[in-house]
This record gives sequence, C-alpha cells and structure tokens, in this order.
Amino acid sequence: MNEQQAQFLKRLVPAVLAWQQKTGLPASAVLAQAILESDWGRAALARRNRNLFGIKARPNGAGVVYSTREYAGGKPRPVRARFAVYPNYEACLDDYARLLARPRYARARAVAANPFAFVVELQRCGYATDPRYARKLALLIRRYRLTQYDSSSEARSAKESLPATDDLQST
Repeated sequence: MNEQQAQFLKRLVPAVLAWQQKTGLPASAVLAQAILESDWGRAALARRNRNLFGIKARPNGAGVVYSTREYAGGKPRPVRARFAVYPNYEACLDDYARLLARPRYARARAVAANPFAFVVELQRCGYATDPRYARKLALLIRRYRLTQYDSSSEARSAKESLPATDDLQST
C-alpha cells in the first residue's frame, strides 16, 4: 500500500466504522467499494463531489455529469451519467445506506455478517453492471486485509471462496 492509499484509508475508516455501527453492514465491503469505485479517492467524482460509490443523482437532486463505463451483455461500453454530489464522505455514506435499505438489496443485507457473501449478493441484486464486480471487491478485501475493520467475528474469520464468475452471471 502506498502513502496516498494509506491516507485515503486513514481519512475514510473512522466514517465507515461509524456507518457500520448504524447499519450493521460490513466495513470491509464498503471500504473495498470505495477503493474500487473512486480509485482510492483519486477519481474526479470522489475528489470534487465526494461521491465514493458512483451513486447516480436523484431526478431532482444535485448532480454532475461524468463519463463512465457500464456493462451490457458482459461487454463494457462508455456512457454519460448524472451522479450525486455530496458535501462530505459522511453524507455519501448516509445516502449509500439509504440505497442499500431498499427491498432490492434484502438478500445482501441478510448475509452482511460475511463480507464475501455480501459482495456476491450485492452483485446478484444488480448493484453493479460489471460481471466481475464481486470478485474485484473480494480481492481488495483480501489484499488489504479489510476484514480487520469489520465488527463481526464471522466477517474477520471468513474464508469462503467466491463462486465462479459464471455462477454470478446465472442468477
């Protein structure tokens, strides 16, 4: 981990730990998402607009347009999308919690004690269009030992392997 990455985690971990206490969702998975979606906070959307997760703007909410990549049929394609703007990371985390509270993500919330199962279910629930999203998150969780931030002892000791990418696409 380089200095910039360490500083990003140092800034984000306290907010994510407080968020985890409120939501019961795994800090490791949220940190991995923030790392992946914001490129360790270097992406313009994160730097300028404090949007760590690529959350789209509400129809009447504040937003900014950026180019992004969406997947259709397993193939990436460039698109322009309107993303939410936040005053700080904490507001972004609060909005992310509201997003995950939707019925659509109930299966992910049900397995929140295991961050690896959580990221698989997030993908199955349609959180991201990248067919390798859950695998990328799991690799980040392992590489940077992010389960050390989880409050659940099951999460810290989880050793489950991810299903094959084909298994993720079949649901």
